[in-house]
Amino acid sequence: SNSFCTLLAGSSLRSVAGALRLAANMEQGDGTNAGTAAPATVAVSKEEKPMWLTAWRDHLANVKAFNSNIDLCDANGDGDFKLVIADHSLLLKIFSGTQKMFEAPLVDVPVGVVSYYSDYNEEVRKPLIAVAIGPFVLIYKHLRAFYKFNLSPVDLSKEEIATWKSLADGEMSAAEAYEALENAKLSGASLSTRSVDFLAITDPDKRETFANGVKGQPLSQLSVFTCIAVLMKDREDRNEGLGCLVLGTETGRLMILEKSGSRVHKKIQLPSAPVHIITSGLLDVEYRIVVACRNGVIYIVKSGELLSINIEVEAQIVAMARMENQILVATMSNHIHYYNLKGTKLATLHMPAPITNMCPLTQEFVRQSKAVVVALANGEVRVYAGKSLVNKMQVFDTVMGMRVGKYGREDSTLVMVLKSGAVVVNMLPRTARLDANAAVVQGPPPEQDIPLKVPKRTNLYVEMTQREKDFGVEMHRVFQRDLCKLRLQTARAYVKILTDGQGSQSYSAQTSLRLTAHVQGLGPLFKVKFNVQNTGNKALVNVPIVFTYNTDLYRVDRPHLLVPSLMPSLVYTYELAVECLDEGGHDSIRAYVCNPKSCVPVIAALVNMPMADFLMNQQ
Repeated sequence: SNSFCTLLAGSSLRSVAGALRLAANMEQGDGTNAGTAAPATVAVSKEEKPMWLTAWRDHLANVKAFNSNIDLCDANGDGDFKLVIADHSLLLKIFSGTQKMFEAPLVDVPVGVVSYYSDYNEEVRKPLIAVAIGPFVLIYKHLRAFYKFNLSPVDLSKEEIATWKSLADGEMSAAEAYEALENAKLSGASLSTRSVDFLAITDPDKRETFANGVKGQPLSQLSVFTCIAVLMKDREDRNEGLGCLVLGTETGRLMILEKSGSRVHKKIQLPSAPVHIITSGLLDVEYRIVVACRNGVIYIVKSGELLSINIEVEAQIVAMARMENQILVATMSNHIHYYNLKGTKLATLHMPAPITNMCPLTQEFVRQSKAVVVALANGEVRVYAGKSLVNKMQVFDTVMGMRVGKYGREDSTLVMVLKSGAVVVNMLPRTARLDANAAVVQGPPPEQDIPLKVPKRTNLYVEMTQREKDFGVEMHRVFQRDLCKLRLQTARAYVKILTDGQGSQSYSAQTSLRLTAHVQGLGPLFKVKFNVQNTGNKALVNVPIVFTYNTDLYRVDRPHLLVPSLMPSLVYTYELAVECLDEGGHDSIRAYVCNPKSCVPVIAALVNMPMADFLMNQQ
C-alpha cells in the first residue's frame, strides 16, 4: 500500500497508470491488500474485456466544455503533452498530469480552441494556442497573449448602403427608405441588423424616430466565428509540420488564415453558417475541407473550390468525424451515417440513445483513424471499428465533450468532460486492437453444444407428411380461399359497426362527420370525452348532440348539448359527467348527432361503460 500511495502522488499520467496496474496486481495476489486498490470509475459488461484504463478522474474540476473547447498539445515543448480547455466560465485552463498548471481569463464564451506550430526556427518548439471568441481569435504563444485576429465587417449590398446614405443626407424620407429596403430584401439582398430592425417597425412615427436616431452612426455589420480547425500546411504530422487556422463565420464564410494567423489566405462562401469542420491533406499540395452547416447539409471544399457534392441528412448534425476515407455523421435521430468522399451513403448505424459526442480514435504508430468513439446520452461510451462494436463502457453521466490524443507521454488517451463538470482521463493500452476482427468472437457459437429436443417420429406424423407432399397445392389454395373469406367478413362487420353506430368510433359519409368517445375514471364518477370532427369542406352550425342511457343505472347532468359550429378539419372535444347509481350494474351510453331538419340521427356512437369501483368512493 505504501508503494501504491507513493506512485499515486506523482503528477505524470504514466505514474498514475502504473499505480493502477500495481493496485490491480496487489488485489489479485493478496487479499489483505484489496482495500488499497483504487475504486473503479467505469462499469464494463461482464461479457466484455475492459478496453480502457482509468488514469485520472477529478469530480471537482468544475469544467464546462464541448468537443471544440478541448485540445491536447505539447505546451512547454518538453514532450509532456498538456490538456487545454477553453471553459465556458470564461477561463482558459491547462492541465498537466493531474494538476492545473495554467489559467487565463477570457473576454467572452469561447467557440473553440486549437493548437498548431507556425515556425521551424525555434530552439524549443512550442505550439500556438488559438481561442475563437466572438469576432476575435486570441493567439497565445509561450502561454502568453501574442496576437488577436479581428474579423472584418460584413460586405453590405450597394442598395442598402445607398438607401441609408440618402436617408442621412435628407434626400429620402423614412417611408421611401422603408420601401427601398423592402424591395432590396425581396430581391434577395442580405440586410444588416439595422435594416432588419427598421423593417420590423410598423408604426410610421416610430420609423421616423428610429431613422433620426441612427443618422449619425456609420452603417456596419459584424459577424462572429462559429467553428475553428487546423489545416496542415506542409506535413501531415500535426506535431511536426506547420498549420493554418480554418474558421467559419455566422455569415456562411469559410476562411483559411496564414500560418502566422494575421492575414486571410483564402475565403470561401458557403450557403449556410458552418458548425463542424474536418480537414485533410496539405495546404501546399492538395486539401479537402468537409463542412457541416446549420441547414443540415454537408459541403466539401477541395483546394479552395466549393464542390457540387452535397450530403443531406434527415436530421440536424450533432457531430462529424473522419475514419480513413469515410465521413461519419451523427444526427439527432440517433443514427450514425457512413459516407464516402463523393457523398454516397455506405451504411447507417442506429444508437439506443441520443448521441452527444463523437471523435476519431487514432493510434500514434498507425497515424490513421481506425475507429471512432461515440458518447450517448445514457452515459454509455462506445468504440466502433468500421461498423463493428468493439467496446462499450458506462461513465454514469452525460459526456459533454471529449477528445482523443496524446496526454502526458501516453498515446491514445481519451479525455472526457462530463455534465457534472468532472474530468475523466482513460488510456488505451498499446496492445489494444482497433480492427473490426477484434469485435468478432472466434470459435463456434455456444448454441451448438445445446442438444435439440427432436420429437419422436410417429405413424401419424409420417401420414401427415405424406399427405402434405401429395396434396400440398390443393391445401394451399383452400387456405388462401378461407383466409380471403375471413378478411372479407371481418371488413364487412367493421363497416357495419361504424355505419350503425355500434362502436366507440362512428363515421357518416353523407355529412362528413367523425365521432369518437373515450371513458375515463374508475367510478362511480366517470368522465366520457367525445371528439367531433368535421371532415368535409363546409362548416356546420347549431349541431345538437343527444345522449341516451339507462336512468336506473346512471345520472347525467346534461343529457344533450348544442355545438355552435364545426369548422372543417378541426377536432372539438366535449366532456360528459356520468355517475353510476347501481353498484353491481353497468350498461351502454349512446351518443347521437342529430339533424335539426330530420328525425333520423346523422351519426351515432356506442360507449360501453365499465363496472364502477365503489370501494374507491368509500375511501
